[in-house]
Formats: sequence, C-alpha cells, structure tokens
Amino acid sequence: MNDTKNGQRGVTLLELMIVLAVAGVLLSVGVPSFRNVIMDNRLTDQSNAFMAAVASTRSAAVRFQRNATICPLLDYEAALPSCNPGTDWSNGWMVWVDRDRDGAASAGEIVSVQEPMQDALTFESVGADPITYNARGFLTAGANDLELCDSRSGEEGRVIRINGVGRTEVARQVCT
Repeated sequence: MNDTKNGQRGVTLLELMIVLAVAGVLLSVGVPSFRNVIMDNRLTDQSNAFMAAVASTRSAAVRFQRNATICPLLDYEAALPSCNPGTDWSNGWMVWVDRDRDGAASAGEIVSVQEPMQDALTFESVGADPITYNARGFLTAGANDLELCDSRSGEEGRVIRINGVGRTEVARQVCT
C-alpha cells in the first residue's frame, strides 16, 4: 500500500514560519559577534604585520651594518616612497637601510613597503620620530607607543610599545 497517495508531502506554512523564526533569532545573535571576531582578527593581523616589520628593520641594520629605519609613509602610491614626519602610520610604512649614510631613503635602500590599512583602522604613534636601529641592533631614536584602533568605540585595540633598547611588545588597550 502506498502511503504517499493519501498522506501529506512537503511542509506546511506553519512549519516553514517556525523554521524561519528560529533561523532569524540565531542569525541576529550570531552575526554581530562574528563581526567582532573579524574586527579583532584584523587588529591582530595589522599589529603582527607591524611587529614583523620592526623585527625586519632591526635585522636589516645588523645584516648591512648600517642604520635601518621604519617610518610612516607619506604616499604609498609614489614611485619613490618617502617618510611622513607626522604620527599617522595608517597610510602604511616603509623599512629602509641607510647604506650611503646620507640620512635619506633612496631607491636602492628600501627593504619593504607596507600598504595602507583598510576598514577604518587608525594607527597613531605618540611621538613623531621614525624608529631607527643602529648596526648593533639597538634603538637610536623612536622609543615610542603606537596605538592601533578600529571604528568600534570603547572596544579594545592594541598598543605596540617599543622600549629604549628596541624591544617590542603588544598589549590590549581600550580605544577612545
């Protein structure tokens, strides 16, 4: 005997509405917290990229036996990038080694260039000095704190501290 001939096939409108209501509740709870996870990961990614660039700067200074500097970019799109004398690092940064000891970056001295940050991230330093390491790997200028925040108000951002000898550390910090 065939039950499907006399029985019901598919779902009723009431069952469909219940499933949609449950799915709506789950999405309304899950999506905002997932957004926070994504934004936290962006902060972590950018702070790790900066820490790697600082380590690369220190390594380049020792390897080439010349001062090496990491500084905020003035213009990422420029043919020859140059340092921004300000405190805004969100436009990217560059690492360069002063091979000819003239105190200015030229084309053959640039080690790496980091692109500008996306998604309304702000990255500011307390002081306007670039971070420079000498041939022995010690900081000559730029002991500083740099704050990395996103568009969320009152959320935890990151602070990157570079001490007087050039060691770095990352800590969480509430953004204003």
